[in-house]
Amino acid sequence: MSEQRNQDLSTVQDETDEDFMTRITQPRLWTIFKFDFVFQLFTDERIDEVLDMFKNNYIYEESLCVNNKLSSDQDSINQFIYLIRHWIADTLSSIVIEKSSGKCIGIIVCRFCSIEDNSLEFSRLRLYEGEKWNIIQNFKNHLSQKVDIYKHYETAAFLRVYAWFILPEFRGQGLGKKLLDCVINKQLPEMLHFGCNVISGIFTNKKSQEIAKSLGMNMLYEANYVDWANQNNVTLPENMLDENTTATVMAFRVNQK
Repeated sequence: MSEQRNQDLSTVQDETDEDFMTRITQPRLWTIFKFDFVFQLFTDERIDEVLDMFKNNYIYEESLCVNNKLSSDQDSINQFIYLIRHWIADTLSSIVIEKSSGKCIGIIVCRFCSIEDNSLEFSRLRLYEGEKWNIIQNFKNHLSQKVDIYKHYETAAFLRVYAWFILPEFRGQGLGKKLLDCVINKQLPEMLHFGCNVISGIFTNKKSQEIAKSLGMNMLYEANYVDWANQNNVTLPENMLDENTTATVMAFRVNQK
């Protein structure tokens, strides 16, 4: 045991400054899945690639974006992309990379939320650029006010899921589930040191809700988007899919010893 420790120490001592900087600046690797997909923390050099994913795919497929025709409102698109850039600045988001191409093919945007922040993000006092984006945020505000995560779990901090997405051509392989699983079972336990043992998010379609439930997340509140839209004079498309009509607040608390 002592010999192994001495070998490890010798390796560190022989390490060059360049080797050391490379080692400590490498993104945190969560796992390699099916030999060809790397799950790791988001890194800044991926920012343009990730923003393109949101601009070219997410706004055309995420349920609330589709239900409100976000893609038809450039001000709303600009506001959303600005917020995404801000949200991932915390570097608590995780991505999926296809090893063979080096391409980022999925992301889960997470942020550390503290009761001391007094964030106005879901406050009715805050107005955003873009009519469509304001409608979406008003609905999310409605949900967030139905469930106070801080009070429900008697916690001063939690990890919030803001967006979760896998490119269409890579779906059906369990990548989305594995991405959320990495956050719940690998990243969240490490945050106990910061007094954070809860993850929560708003899941806006049945598929994401089923995946979250299968990973142990509990539904705290469910809302029918059509009912809310009618009550708030929001015009919805006639061809809304049934699986996109409900949204749920879901959460999970890691077991503490």
